[in-house]
Amino acid sequence: MGEAKHQTTRLERAAYSAYFFGQNIFYVIIATYVSTFLLNMGMSEAVAAVVCLAPQIWDIINDIVFGIIVDKTNLKGGKFLPWLKISWIFIPATTLLLFFMPQGMSQGRMAAWVIVAYSLWSVAYTMCDTPIFALSTAMSEYISERTAILSVGRVFATVGAIVGTLGIEALYGNVGWRSTALICSVLSMLCMFPILVLGKERTKVDRGPSIHFKDLAGALVKNKYLLIFYISFLFVSVSNSVQIIVPIFAEYVLGNTDKGTILLAMAMLPAVVLSFFIPALCKKFDKFFIYLATVIIFAAASLLQFFVGYSNEILLDVIMAVRGVGLIGVGVIAYLFTPDCVEYGQYKNGVRQEGICFAIQTFVTKLSGSINNSMCMAILAAMGFVAKNATDIIVNGEVIGHEVDMIGKSACWFVFTIVSAIGPLVALPILILGYKLRDRDVELMTLCNNGEITKADCESRLSRQY
Repeated sequence: MGEAKHQTTRLERAAYSAYFFGQNIFYVIIATYVSTFLLNMGMSEAVAAVVCLAPQIWDIINDIVFGIIVDKTNLKGGKFLPWLKISWIFIPATTLLLFFMPQGMSQGRMAAWVIVAYSLWSVAYTMCDTPIFALSTAMSEYISERTAILSVGRVFATVGAIVGTLGIEALYGNVGWRSTALICSVLSMLCMFPILVLGKERTKVDRGPSIHFKDLAGALVKNKYLLIFYISFLFVSVSNSVQIIVPIFAEYVLGNTDKGTILLAMAMLPAVVLSFFIPALCKKFDKFFIYLATVIIFAAASLLQFFVGYSNEILLDVIMAVRGVGLIGVGVIAYLFTPDCVEYGQYKNGVRQEGICFAIQTFVTKLSGSINNSMCMAILAAMGFVAKNATDIIVNGEVIGHEVDMIGKSACWFVFTIVSAIGPLVALPILILGYKLRDRDVELMTLCNNGEITKADCESRLSRQY
């Protein structure tokens, strides 16, 4: 297989990882902080729940159609890189559009502004997310190199999410949302630029005759492991309320936004440190079982935190760190499964679908983030959390936070802990009973797809019948 070889250069791999760092700062400011931004702008919890979910109706069409476009077209300069170049301008433009919403607008006008801006941002994000993941399959034909490239990329994505989260948490209260969005956009663009120059698409897979929509749709339905994995992933991601609720929990329950920075650091730093070991662990153990372990850890720690409570700051921080270990699964390891499903789909159905497979990944990621935002806001509103009625906490003449009543505090704690545990508990049986694709078998399928071994030879060496 030539597994020890590299087709990519060190600079190219570094540029690929840097892209994820910048991209995730864009993702964090929208997925994590749009709820806090809307509450700060005076939008009610109920309206915020609706406007965070409404753009996903458009996303259902946008993501799938874009995936099909990627699979059916070859632009000048490559199949994936041209889209990254277009989105490099489009993402910051739409991010700034959202956060430069004028103050003093009515609830209805604010809702209209956010829905339009959020929908445009969603298109921009699809134009970068689907191609950057799919690019890994074109950069190298070696599956071990692809795994390493994606693994390290996801590590940098996690680091980017941490830097973005902690930076935004520290910035928005001091310089305002507009300046925060502008700083994030400039930093992200600088990080995302190198791959546009250094990236190369090397592997050219023979896709046979022109593929029609019905062929793509039929092959997608037959790619059962892609569907099984992302159904389970949707449950885990939808209920992962940590990044959404921590800023709200710190500002309105603990009464100090600085404590939110500490909590997020405790949750995310362990994930970053351990993420660097993921490529080595994947060489020794099948990544399915590593992912399964992280899902179990996150669910168990979330339940434990609910019963322990938040009165003891040391225990609060320690359990958050344990939950952070579990976040490696949803933040890093989960994204290593889509390339496997691409290879399985081609092996099983004879149709290669990087575009639509990674579009499904992008769609589920964005859908889960928006449902998470909306669900958290809706549950908070239903359980009696009202941010605008919070009492200001003043220290030395400066407002450092706010405090809601005990009903609001209980609602926030419930969403922060119990809600986070529900999704993983639902996902576990789906994964265990449904997802049977294993790393060694994917390696054989890749060899067969590349024409290095016959299908008969591959079938005889697989661990099971697929």
